[in-house]
Amino acid sequence: MLTPEVDLLLQPFDFLNVKEVPEWSEQEQIALSGEVRFPGVYPIQRGETLRSVLDRAGGLTALAFPRGSVFTRVELKEREQMQIDRLAERLQSDLAAAALQAASANQGEAGQALQVGQSLLNQLKATKAVGRLVINVDAVASGKVGSPSDVVLRDGDLLIVPKQKQEVTVTVTP
Repeated sequence: MLTPEVDLLLQPFDFLNVKEVPEWSEQEQIALSGEVRFPGVYPIQRGETLRSVLDRAGGLTALAFPRGSVFTRVELKEREQMQIDRLAERLQSDLAAAALQAASANQGEAGQALQVGQSLLNQLKATKAVGRLVINVDAVASGKVGSPSDVVLRDGDLLIVPKQKQEVTVTVTP
């Protein structure tokens, strides 16, 4: 309940300043999955590193394959998708220009090249960005918090640590 001394009535031409709390933000999180002792979603503080969160998660399991880990970041995914979309737009305009040029020159072979180009354009439009950041999870897990190999985390980061495989795949091309 407000006391009369604190409950002030604002008048015309009064100024009210509402200041933001410094360094305040919504709770940020990282998700750890796969061969982590306690996988899950972990809250992170501003400036916190992957090594410190891995410590809280109990580290990697004995079956972990750190070199096969995938680390993704939302910001990278968004930037990659913008670049893919921009490339698709440029390819589409180049294909349109090539089609007009082929039509005006009456080139019969150009139709096949345009079909290939259209197929590539469709594949490019269907491509979804991943946002992968290449990191050395071995070095992060074995290093100290804040070491040069450690990674400062951001909201929405995801680390997937696969299980070590005991087989090798060999493909032979004719």
